Amino acid sequence: MKRISYLFFLSFLTSILASSCSSTETYAELLTTEKSLIQGYINRNNILVVSAFPVDTPWATKGKAAWVKDGRDVYVLLSDGLYFHKVSPGVSETPSDTLVLGNTIVPRFKKYTLGVPADSVSNWNTVDYPYPPDFVYGDASSSNSCTAFQITAYYMKRNYSEAKIIVPSKIGFNADMLSVTPLGFDIKIQILKE
Repeated sequence: MKRISYLFFLSFLTSILASSCSSTETYAELLTTEKSLIQGYINRNNILVVSAFPVDTPWATKGKAAWVKDGRDVYVLLSDGLYFHKVSPGVSETPSDTLVLGNTIVPRFKKYTLGVPADSVSNWNTVDYPYPPDFVYGDASSSNSCTAFQITAYYMKRNYSEAKIIVPSKIGFNADMLSVTPLGFDIKIQILKE
């Protein structure tokens, strides 16, 4: 009788373990889901993806200069997987307004998931988030930064510039890497000079 109870318990435990293992996704499956989320977001928002920055871009001018072709926002897909779209070039009244290594950057952003419906977090203005975290350009060790923010700052270059980015998990914040969650950001930066 004892042996039958033991076998019953062992078979029950095995069935629980087998069912729990089958409900989790592998990392490869999570990456496939991530690619699907990114592609779905691109399709839903009628985004045109290109592989190189165009030479006829209005980004070098002052003021608002949305990069649009045939009514579609144009995003550049960079080699590390970041999708980048500059909305406004910012201001550069003097050469010191341009970003250099070691500058402190204060980002303001709207962060959102790429699924439907999107979850969002905003620290776009001081009402949403009065004391935004800052990071040092070129210092990847900052907990307030990620690879995507460092790359984005490089392409934004100027004070008060604005961009939209699509960030795959591998270059996002640590929590997003662990959960394999791609995110979208509307971001603007302020460069603090020492």
